[in-house]
Amino acid sequence: MAAAQEWKLSTGTARVFPASDSGIMRPVILAGAGGTGATDLAAFEAGVDHTSYSLLAALRAQGLDVILVGYNDGNAQLRDLAQAVTDCVQRAQAERSGNAPLVAGGIGRGALAARYALVKLERMRMYHDTATFFSYNETAPTEQEANELNQMGDWPGIPRKLGIVSGDFTSELDLTHEGPFDFTKTGARNPGGPLVTEELGSWLVEELAH
Repeated sequence: MAAAQEWKLSTGTARVFPASDSGIMRPVILAGAGGTGATDLAAFEAGVDHTSYSLLAALRAQGLDVILVGYNDGNAQLRDLAQAVTDCVQRAQAERSGNAPLVAGGIGRGALAARYALVKLERMRMYHDTATFFSYNETAPTEQEANELNQMGDWPGIPRKLGIVSGDFTSELDLTHEGPFDFTKTGARNPGGPLVTEELGSWLVEELAH
């Protein structure tokens, strides 16, 4: 599936997959997990547009415009990964038609980067217009990162928060009703193939389609 646009961000790159020819109307920002070197956006796209289950196609079928975020250096400090998400949030705000709020989240360390970006924007009193944050198998922050997050507010306060964990992932986050998330979902193990399983992807799509 070819991206309609590619955005150069200060610390990364984003690929845009609108749901229709009408442009960006309901943006969903999905931050990649990172890793050594620059993010291979083609591989990231293949993981969320897998032949056995395509989260990308499922989101677009609900009229949601998907924006995949990768990094110039996926092993960079968290604040640098978060800057790519921040840039993407601000670009999506500028590019969208209408006033539908944004969705932002990620996979693994990408979920942590999206969380950091939203928390920092709120700390700076900058308008991010993000109604939902989602976390899929979010990587736990290091001690230094946890301190930075704590100083800024730890979790974004404005959006509702969705916590999603596959059965093969040991999450250090509190997924109980006393934790930071408004809604959580734990699924079966990911047998390999798509980055997001059909079970958990379908739950996320249903939540975002409301």
